[in-house]
Amino acid sequence: MASILDQLDRLGDEHPHKLLYSYLDLNGNPIESYSYARFLDLTKAIAGYLRKDGRFAAEDRLLLAYPPGLEMICAFFGCVRAGLIPVPVYPPGSRGFQSALYKMVHIAKDCQAAGILTSKDYHASLKTNLARSGVSASGVDVDYISGLPWIVTEDFVDLIADEPFFDISKILFLQYTSGSTMEPKGVMVTHENILHTCPLVIDHSDPVVVSWLPQYHDMGLIGCYLYPALRGGTTYGFAPMDFIQRPVLWFEAITTYRATATAAPNFAYDYCLRARRLSKNSLE
Repeated sequence: MASILDQLDRLGDEHPHKLLYSYLDLNGNPIESYSYARFLDLTKAIAGYLRKDGRFAAEDRLLLAYPPGLEMICAFFGCVRAGLIPVPVYPPGSRGFQSALYKMVHIAKDCQAAGILTSKDYHASLKTNLARSGVSASGVDVDYISGLPWIVTEDFVDLIADEPFFDISKILFLQYTSGSTMEPKGVMVTHENILHTCPLVIDHSDPVVVSWLPQYHDMGLIGCYLYPALRGGTTYGFAPMDFIQRPVLWFEAITTYRATATAAPNFAYDYCLRARRLSKNSLE
């Protein structure tokens, strides 16, 4: 069975030192960056731990609950390499916490998640928000996700992957709808889906993509992180809230890094055209 890892591993062998992903701060400065070789090493370390841990079976579903950054992308590919199925979810924050937590619990139950991968800082903030919100009395079944193993992936990024992996699953990942109008519904995305549509969406080699889109959303994850990697390109990402706070960052990054592609929903362009969002000087 063809796998997106076949393509990515080949590209890693061809140009190991080429920049694959870079994440920017509010001023457009890189705060974390990975070459193809370094990124592949990280995914192998995560995959090795997930297999060595021994608590997961082939094709188990694992929720990915991360703040904006590259750790979620590392975890995504680590799951795939280990023969597990990643399920990206919106990480509940302080704003709209109960509603977001309800959706997360729903997704965990719906896909019968076997665990949750996260970052150390986010796991700590989630515990704080749970304690402050009194959410246990709101009808949200917090015990369900509390009973799952929470695994902080940056704790083992330097491990050496020496464990045998499961065969790659035909299903690449589960993509859930936003749940804004009804319960979130999951879609099975296969390796074949991505390999077939990739050249139709990004029709040039070595693309340079700039994106602030959420990484748990299909347009952000597939269009701006999976497709460019499979075409031998580079993605410069930054957080959605940084775009809202400083929309000119989007245009600055496109110019600075000579982007060949970007994407956003209609509201983003309308937002940039609002009075005083962008100065005349910034558009010159």
